[in-house]
Amino acid sequence: MKNMGAQGAGADQDASAASRVNFIVDAIVEGVLKGHFVPGQRLIAADLAEEYGVSRAPVREALHVLAGEGVVELIANRGARIRKLGAEELFNFLEFTEALLAVGVRRVSSRKLSRDEIKAIEAAFKGIEEQCGRKNARDLLPALHHYHSVINRFSGNDFVEFFYNRPYIRFYTSLIHEIAPGNNWEQFINNYRLIHSTILAGDEHTAVATFVAHIRWVLRMMRAA
Repeated sequence: MKNMGAQGAGADQDASAASRVNFIVDAIVEGVLKGHFVPGQRLIAADLAEEYGVSRAPVREALHVLAGEGVVELIANRGARIRKLGAEELFNFLEFTEALLAVGVRRVSSRKLSRDEIKAIEAAFKGIEEQCGRKNARDLLPALHHYHSVINRFSGNDFVEFFYNRPYIRFYTSLIHEIAPGNNWEQFINNYRLIHSTILAGDEHTAVATFVAHIRWVLRMMRAA
């Protein structure tokens, strides 16, 4: 019985350590989304440990996780820094997310959604409209990420939901705010209103075509920037 208790305590400690690492990972990504951390900025383990009230060990592990996700670059004996992405990398990323999110759009549009699912999708879309109304590009990108996270959750494809919620997706998405929507706020929200309405109407072919056309429009903006 003592051995079982020791094993149980060890498992609890492992879970607690993993929880602290995940907390730091999420905190750093959220810090980028909110502008607290910026591309190119150095991250010092001791400073992060003090800021988030943890020891340095979970911070170092979190930085290694984020390095594996492509969010930070590890610098020998100097901690880490937030990655800077070039225009071509962001372009390629958006092409990748187009393919990923189109699956979620298609799958959710083909389902008969429950009343609660529709309410959740509409609430998420309201966040997009609010940020477009404020013309706040930095806050629009998290609202878009949340909207598609909800769409993916109801799509019935667990892989789409899993990959879209990876830290690197949230990080790379946040960097697009410097390019899109630019000065094209009306066109941007009109595009999304059409995507949203066709999803709720269950018109999967039009929903996917409209979504893909929107992403191609954003890609053209990126090329022109």
